[in-house]
Amino acid sequence: MTMPNEMRASVPPSPQNNRKGKSPTLLTNDKVKILLSSPNTWYIIGTKDKWISGVKANIESMTQKNISQLKDKGKFEIVQRKNDLGTIDIYCQWIPNEEII
Repeated sequence: MTMPNEMRASVPPSPQNNRKGKSPTLLTNDKVKILLSSPNTWYIIGTKDKWISGVKANIESMTQKNISQLKDKGKFEIVQRKNDLGTIDIYCQWIPNEEII
């Protein structure tokens, strides 16, 4: 019997090799550590050419994978401001639950 095109015998790879989703590019693990170590301090975490909305929503709703475990401990606030160069500075701060008003 002839095999159909694009069909061949193969063993599936292990599940770790098929990680879902993209790695965070704006609020990375290194930036999270700095924000957590100095609560209520604003930092510029990046500069973009356009206003961000989806990424901002994912961070503020704590659905971004690398911060979802912090959901019950506080929140990240994000603000965007146009700078003198015409690009958008993205500011972020961590606010622990005990300091949320």
